[in-house]
Amino acid sequence: MIKRLSTFIILAFSLFIFSADAQTDTRVNFINKLLTTSSGAQQVNKSNNPEAKALHQDALELYRQAQEETKLGNSTKASALIDQSAKKMFQAIRLATPSSLGNSKLKNDFNKRKESINTLRSAFNRIADENKSCECKDKTNTQITELTSTAEKLMAEGKTVKARTELDKAYQLLKVSIESLRGGQTLVRSLDFATPEEEYHYEIDRNNTHSMLVKLLLEDREVSDYTSQKVAEFTEAAKSLRTTAEKSALNDKFEEAIKLLEDSTKQLVRAIRSSGIYIPG
Repeated sequence: MIKRLSTFIILAFSLFIFSADAQTDTRVNFINKLLTTSSGAQQVNKSNNPEAKALHQDALELYRQAQEETKLGNSTKASALIDQSAKKMFQAIRLATPSSLGNSKLKNDFNKRKESINTLRSAFNRIADENKSCECKDKTNTQITELTSTAEKLMAEGKTVKARTELDKAYQLLKVSIESLRGGQTLVRSLDFATPEEEYHYEIDRNNTHSMLVKLLLEDREVSDYTSQKVAEFTEAAKSLRTTAEKSALNDKFEEAIKLLEDSTKQLVRAIRSSGIYIPG
């Protein structure tokens, strides 16, 4: 039970980070499980904490409203309601979870995440070596080392959640860096998509990953007012492009939507780079 709940909390935290940009239909299905059948929902149901139960009921009501808006075709409003529902449920789970729950499990998860990062790092270095024009290897490795070192320091201080967040930053940065390197080669561009719609969903996933990385890397980072303004401009441009892409997709204009999503992802890359974080490509 502890293992399932601890894993679930991490998933809920991830949803909280990137929920505003995730695809509505997929999120509706995820929220349904989050609210009703997940180990987190079971923990809330068993809890004697009245505030947790009240938050759970609020989350359920917001989810019901999101379903209604989805049926009416109001995807933007439905997405906002899903976001609110997720946040409420995450708060409920946190209140319903004993503070002692899963500390050892969190440490095990931390170590497993480090192993995943090491694997991704090896893959990144291999791809960087194969790409003769890449001058990004040292810069990226320096950033990953800084993030993992900070994570280990936080873990040693008993700050397990913050430590895991730093590892998540390193993990997502490596994923995006690998994707960026491969994007300049024939590997990704030659992916055999059965339909334009399939490629559209691939680009949605790319956009989600970059959006999550923006939030992970920048929300706790101290930057100047100028940098903050530039990040906001790039992020807003990315959101606008994505919204237009989703509208095009609703009208089955998938090739147009794909191009808009690619442009949206480029804006997110600019947002990350403008804050001093390097992404190859």
